[in-house]
Amino acid sequence: MNELDAIQASLASFTKRLDEVSNDRFNELRKCSFFDPIPSEWLKPVAEHSQIRTFSAGDRLTEEGDDMDAFYVILFGTATVYYSKKVVGTIRSGECIGEGMFFANENISRSATVIADGQLISAEIRKSGIDMLSGEAKAYMDKALLLALFKKLQGANRKIEELLR
Repeated sequence: MNELDAIQASLASFTKRLDEVSNDRFNELRKCSFFDPIPSEWLKPVAEHSQIRTFSAGDRLTEEGDDMDAFYVILFGTATVYYSKKVVGTIRSGECIGEGMFFANENISRSATVIADGQLISAEIRKSGIDMLSGEAKAYMDKALLLALFKKLQGANRKIEELLR
């Protein structure tokens, strides 16, 4: 077994443990900056409704035009974002992909293709899982999603400003 195979096996084992042991999954989500606005007591139900996924270099997390049924929070690694086959950004640990679906009243499609740059671990959270949350857990998750959208808007504003110079 070469070094790359050993790393991939280790990541696969780690991901499997996170997906099977809800306390471990909760602990990893707690470390992720995306979930900072959510108090631990309300993060536990979110963790229960998430699935840990691994991707290798070149794997597609999303495909432009596909129906949105889940969003991803990157726990480890980076991914490149493509719009109309052009690179438009990078998603890093602590950032999310597809959060806009939680604010749409109808089915929407993905606006970009996102491809893992290398080994990547994410929490996949389906809209149905968030819809099952109630009370404060839902309110705190909405807050985390709004903060993520706000950060992306700030980044887009900076890019626009640079282009106008």
